[in-house]
Amino acid sequence: MDFKQIEAFVNVAKYKSFSKAAEAIFLSQPTVSAHIASLETELGVVLFDRSSKEIRLTQAGAVFLDYAINLTNVRNIAIARLSELGTKITGNLTIASSTTPCRFLLPQLLKTFYDKYPNVNYDIKEESTKEVVDMILLGNADVGIVGEIVKDAKLTYSKVYEDKLVIISSNMSLPDVIPIDLLLSQRFILRERGSATRSVFENSLSQLGIELDKIKIFAEVSSLEAVLQFVKAGAGVSVVSQIACKDYIQTGLLSEHSIKDLNITRGIYVVTHNKRPLSPVAKEFLKHIETFSEK
Repeated sequence: MDFKQIEAFVNVAKYKSFSKAAEAIFLSQPTVSAHIASLETELGVVLFDRSSKEIRLTQAGAVFLDYAINLTNVRNIAIARLSELGTKITGNLTIASSTTPCRFLLPQLLKTFYDKYPNVNYDIKEESTKEVVDMILLGNADVGIVGEIVKDAKLTYSKVYEDKLVIISSNMSLPDVIPIDLLLSQRFILRERGSATRSVFENSLSQLGIELDKIKIFAEVSSLEAVLQFVKAGAGVSVVSQIACKDYIQTGLLSEHSIKDLNITRGIYVVTHNKRPLSPVAKEFLKHIETFSEK
């Protein structure tokens, strides 16, 4: 077993395709196929189910994936530490983040981190909370930032920010504090299922004994910007992070409201895989986030 075989295996698992994996690691497809075949022979198991168009991990392959990613990470850490002798933070950092922290917290975080470590390159992935968690579990991101805790024994969460959710509308006649009965009479624009904002809102309503089917859902959309534009056009009201609508409120494009007897807040968390070693860059970034959250 060598690292070329392991690298080929990890990338086929990631892209679910021999050809895409070959492109990613600059090898020919036959070479990647040969690496996988040799690895399967050496391990004595079949790692991929090749019976359908999309390549899938077998049960044995899924078990081996964690070990393969760990081996790759350990190699990369060793190379980084030996080349820099622990005196310089350089390299690549992949961050997966849900919408609100990606757009309204991460820019400032990375700006101040860059001021300290200008030789770090970033790959930023904006996804739903569920997708961010999946990327951390699969090893496709070093660090995740989410607005909701998805429980898994392999994950570690640390709170970095307290976020307030508010109702937004284009209706200037709505009161600043909306009673529940008036709220239930409004048309709603909601984020898609899997969004932390939506999940927190649903849980808050549930605490008042109100299920989601009691509200009038005009549309479900897959982006924060779409929510803001729908509400600005007068299509309905929505619930969003206060920091996400700040500019719209200040310029008078939208109105901000709270719900009577209901204060909706949520934590913003950094999430990492506790079974995999972090690179020196990722470790330093986590230290930086802790400093940011204390301010």
